[in-house]
Amino acid sequence: MAITRAAVVLVLVSMGVVSIAHAQAAKAPVTATVTAKAADEVPAVPYDAGSSYRLLVPGEATGGQYAVIELTEGPGYQTPWHRHDTMEERYYVAEGTLTVSGAEGTRDFPAGSYITIPAGAAHAQRNRTEQPVKLLLTITPGGFERFFIDRAGLYKTVKRGDPAFQDEMVKLAMRQGRWLQP
Repeated sequence: MAITRAAVVLVLVSMGVVSIAHAQAAKAPVTATVTAKAADEVPAVPYDAGSSYRLLVPGEATGGQYAVIELTEGPGYQTPWHRHDTMEERYYVAEGTLTVSGAEGTRDFPAGSYITIPAGAAHAQRNRTEQPVKLLLTITPGGFERFFIDRAGLYKTVKRGDPAFQDEMVKLAMRQGRWLQP
């Protein structure tokens, strides 16, 4: 006797493994598309972290589920302590060493490391080396990439170290209230 897909779904629903809505969705044809970009198709955009970012997958390309950003942060760059109550961050360290501080303490993460910062976790990060650190950042859900776009716009008019920079950065951060909490 052959086991049909409908029989498997019926068993899973009866066991409570999947809901009826999930079972019905399983019947619908999948029309997913692959999102892919070659390195030269996504320009590096200068911003205030001492180098650049590249928006590899904007949130709008994933229906807001996530976004992927390549960050290159210069030597000495650091964020203040902050948290994201509605967003999770996942970093893959591609080059250099990223230093992350959280409730667990401060730790250096060399190339090849993977860091997950769950929603609500207070943290700070920095590059305390003399070399740039290159990171692949996945944010879930998408939307916070707007912060990097806005920072690049700010960087065109005022640089870190300029007396007006801090005030302008605070204004920019306040516009990100859904994503960024002090």
